[in-house]
Amino acid sequence: MPGYNPDTAVVPIAKLLYRAEEAASLLSLSRTAVFGLIRSGDLEAVKIGGRRRILGSSIEDYVKQLGAKAGS
Repeated sequence: MPGYNPDTAVVPIAKLLYRAEEAASLLSLSRTAVFGLIRSGDLEAVKIGGRRRILGSSIEDYVKQLGAKAGS
């Protein structure tokens, strides 16, 4: 039986797109605050049909920016 190989292990990835409610939950913010961050350009969102989705990478970047501001 072959041993564990981390190079071939399946790693689940985070979601790529989030609804405003999901992003709000992740950030411990209100839905309104999330839309404010989208309007200000702090969170990047895409429109699919008539619905907005927030990019997972944008959520991560926003949190990193908060950490950088707190550290300065």
